[in-house]
Amino acid sequence: MAKGLKDYPPAAQVGVLCLLALLPVAVVFYFYVYPFFDQRSTLDTQVTQLEDKNKKNQAFEQKLTEYRTEIAQISSQLETLRSMVPDQPATDEFMKMVFHTASDSGIHVRTFVPQPPVTKDYYVEQPFKVRLDGTYWALKSYFERLAKEQRIVSVTDLTLGSPSGGGMGSYDVSPGESVGADCLLVTYYSKAGGRPKPASPPR
Repeated sequence: MAKGLKDYPPAAQVGVLCLLALLPVAVVFYFYVYPFFDQRSTLDTQVTQLEDKNKKNQAFEQKLTEYRTEIAQISSQLETLRSMVPDQPATDEFMKMVFHTASDSGIHVRTFVPQPPVTKDYYVEQPFKVRLDGTYWALKSYFERLAKEQRIVSVTDLTLGSPSGGGMGSYDVSPGESVGADCLLVTYYSKAGGRPKPASPPR
């Protein structure tokens, strides 16, 4: 004959009632609470992965900034070097610089004749045959000014003599002039710059 709950001892009755009370809690926990724990674990893993990825991205961004700064510095240095040894002969600009510097120094440029270029391994030398006249100190100042120009200029085959009797064409020598000079002014440009264009003195 089946027994009812009242037929069991009090301790058994309490145990059965506790189990009945805990059963809904267990069902709710299993179907509703436990998935949240599982979802939280998954989210924690994703957060950790994103944090690691973010740290790598921050390191990359820092390196990228350093690289951009370095590229900007190199580009600036390259532009400076190009102004010293341009990619093209830039004969017109060179002539203007030579004549302008001479005018500032009180020197007369009587002859300015391009000579055949000399090709080296990585650059080309472009010489110009030049006749100058003026005073000794003005000539000295002129060469000092040329040495300080941004574009590289070499002075070779320099000979000094009387201020008259040299150069092309006719011109008057001032009484205060004391020296004449013949020399080669040599400038340079990159070998990849192309063939030099013939130059003529400015009128």
